[in-house]
Amino acid sequence: MKLCADRKRTDREFQVGDRVYLRLCLYPKMSVVMRRNLKLSQRYYGPYTMVQRIGKVVYKLDLPQNS
Repeated sequence: MKLCADRKRTDREFQVGDRVYLRLCLYPKMSVVMRRNLKLSQRYYGPYTMVQRIGKVVYKLDLPQNS
C-alpha cells in the first residue's frame, strides 16, 4: 500500500520569498469565518510569503495582522 501512495507524492521545497497557499484542518476553527455550508467553504487560504526556513519542512510565513 505504501508503494501505491508514494507514487502520487512529490518532495517539495520552498525558498525564502516564495508565495504559498495554506491548508487548514478540516474541523471548524474559531479564527476563520464560519460558513453556513462547510462543504462549500474555502480549503486553501493565502497566498502568504515565506519569510524564513526553520527546518526541513518548517517555514515561517508572513501572516497579515488582524485589525
